[in-house]
Amino acid sequence: MKTTRPLFPSPAVPFTTPRLLLRPMRAEDAADLHILRTQYEVMKWTSTAKMDADLAFTASWMARFLPPNDATTFNFVVEELSNPGRVIGIAGSHIAEPPECGYMLRSDMWGKGYATEAVKAWLIEHWKLPRKEVDVDEQMIGHFDRHVDNGIYRELLRADIVEDNLASAKVLKKCGFVRAGSEQQDENGQKVTVVYLYLERPV
Repeated sequence: MKTTRPLFPSPAVPFTTPRLLLRPMRAEDAADLHILRTQYEVMKWTSTAKMDADLAFTASWMARFLPPNDATTFNFVVEELSNPGRVIGIAGSHIAEPPECGYMLRSDMWGKGYATEAVKAWLIEHWKLPRKEVDVDEQMIGHFDRHVDNGIYRELLRADIVEDNLASAKVLKKCGFVRAGSEQQDENGQKVTVVYLYLERPV
């Protein structure tokens, strides 16, 4: 089937919201990101459900978003404009095929509306990127009513969450994502229900 995919810039251009700065990741962000990735209440919702063992592990994880690998993702660290220089989270597309949106925010930053603010702003930048036509064998979980324009299926952006993660479900719903289906998965020896949400590219 024919659809479109974004062409990621390298380096990406930083952008701001009323309260936040979203910018490309830098190697010197390791200490702040290690704090984020060693908070159990944050990491329990990730696919590994594990905290980073040490700073070296965090640095290894970061490598997928640093040059030259930044050309294959569209991922940003998040700072407060009121407290520049301190990374409090990440937001963006961390998987290019199929395109997937995700975010993490330090637990002491929860309840401020930062996640919704960051994801909404990131989506605007993501949809503004130039596109290319591609042929893909897209495997969807569940059902999503999808538009076709001149034989080209409207591009979809995906987000996966654990069903119990009600806070993220609310954030993604506010950003326009729609639940399409779910399935049981085995994560670290435990059965969890993973929910698949999709957002169609706006016209």
